[in-house]
Amino acid sequence: MFRKWMVALMVLACGVTLAFVSGVFPAQVRDALGHVVRPTGGTEESTPHERASLPFKESRWDGTVSLSQEEEQAIGLHVVAARAQVDPIKMELTGKTAYDPDTLTRIRPRFDTLVEQVYAALGQKVKTGQPLVALHSTDLASAKSDLQSRYVQWQHDLKLLNLRRELIKTGAISKQLWVDTINDEKKSRLEYTLAGDRLKVLRVPDNEIQQLLTPLRDLEARGDLAPGSQPFGSIDDKAKMTLVSPVDGVVIEREVAPQNYYETSSVLMVIAPLDHLWVMLNVYELDQDKVKVGQTMEIQFPFLQEKVVGKVQYVASEVSKETRAVRVRASIPNPGARLKADMLVKAMIEIPPRKGQTVIPRLAMVSSDGKDFVFVRKPANPAGQGQPATAGGDRFERRTIDVAQESHDLVIVDKGLVAGEEVACDGSLILAQLYEDTQTAATGVPGE
Repeated sequence: MFRKWMVALMVLACGVTLAFVSGVFPAQVRDALGHVVRPTGGTEESTPHERASLPFKESRWDGTVSLSQEEEQAIGLHVVAARAQVDPIKMELTGKTAYDPDTLTRIRPRFDTLVEQVYAALGQKVKTGQPLVALHSTDLASAKSDLQSRYVQWQHDLKLLNLRRELIKTGAISKQLWVDTINDEKKSRLEYTLAGDRLKVLRVPDNEIQQLLTPLRDLEARGDLAPGSQPFGSIDDKAKMTLVSPVDGVVIEREVAPQNYYETSSVLMVIAPLDHLWVMLNVYELDQDKVKVGQTMEIQFPFLQEKVVGKVQYVASEVSKETRAVRVRASIPNPGARLKADMLVKAMIEIPPRKGQTVIPRLAMVSSDGKDFVFVRKPANPAGQGQPATAGGDRFERRTIDVAQESHDLVIVDKGLVAGEEVACDGSLILAQLYEDTQTAATGVPGE
C-alpha cells in the first residue's frame, strides 16, 4: 500500500512539472492523473473503513458518508424518523422542605425581664392563648404603677373641671382659671391614655389593665379606704406577667430557661404553623429559562412514598453563590402535620412542548468535544459526486443539534432537525468513525 501511494505521488509531481513546462492545462493534468491505478481494496466490495481511506479522483467532498445496503446490514444500521414533540418535557429538580418564614411567630419579651417559669417544651403543639412563659420585671411594675397614677390625676382634674363649670356660670371664678382647669384636664387625660397605650405595647392583656383600675374606681365610689384594702396592689404582683401563644402551632425553637434574665432583643421561642410548608428547589443556569411562575410540579418524598402537587410561586432573580443554581419556591399543604422541614424532595416540572422541537432515540445522538450530532439520511449519491456510487445504499450527513432534554432512551432536539427527517440510530457510532476517516482522507485534516 505504501509503495502504491509513493507511485501516485511521483506521478502527480511529474504531471504538475509537465504542465508547468509545456503549458498543459489543468484539465489535461487531471486526465493524466486519472490513469493512476487505485490501491488494492478500492472496489465496491471493499469495507466502509477501507473506502473512507481511499484517495478519490475528485478532491471535492460533499461532507457525507455513503454506505451500500450490504454495508448497512454489516454494521447493523437502523434508520428512524424524527417526530414532532407533543408531550411536555419532564424536568427533575432536587431540594428540601422549609418553614414559611412569613408564618413563623417569634416570642420576645417587650421589656427586660427575669423568666420565672417555662410552660412549653420544644416540639410541643400549642393553641392560641396557651401559657408559654412566666415573667417578672420591675420595668413592667413601674409601667403599671404609672398607669394608676395617671388615672388618679385625671380623675382629680375631671372632678375639678365639673365643679368649676358651675362656678364660671355665676362668675365666681375668673376666665383664666377656667381655661387653666380645662387645659389641666386635657393634659392629665392624655397622660393617662398614653400610660395605657404603653402597657398595650408591652403586651399586657386588657383584662389585666382593667384589674389595675377597678380598685381605684371602687375607692372613688366609696370615698374612703376600706380596712386592709390595697387599691394600688402589691409591687410583686404588678411585676408578674405570663406570655401566651398568639397562634396555633408547634414550638420549633426554644431558647429560654427558668431563672435567667433576658433582654428585649432575645427570642424566647419560635412557633410555626404546620398547615403548609415551602419547597425550595435548585435549577441550574442551563435550565433556568424553562421554569416559570405558575407551572405545576409533582413533589415526591422518596422516604415517605408520597407525592404532593404544587405550583411554582417564585423564581429567584440571582444565582446562588454556594450552589451556582437558581432557587425556585413552591408551597404545599401539610394536613395532619405529617411533613417536616428539611426533608429531601424531588420535583417533576412539566414544560409544555415547543413548536419545532423534535424527538429522536438516544442511540441516534453522538456527542464529541462538547457538541452533539446526528447523521441524517440523504438521497442516494450518484457516481462522480465526490464519492463512489453506492447503488441501493444511502448517504448520511452529519448535523449539529441543540438538545433541549436528554434521558436514557429519548432526546428532545430544540434545533437542527425537522420532523420527518430520518436519522441513523443503531450504528451511529460507526458512522461517526467513518465520517472522521472520510474527512481525513478527503481534506487531509483530521476530523474534529
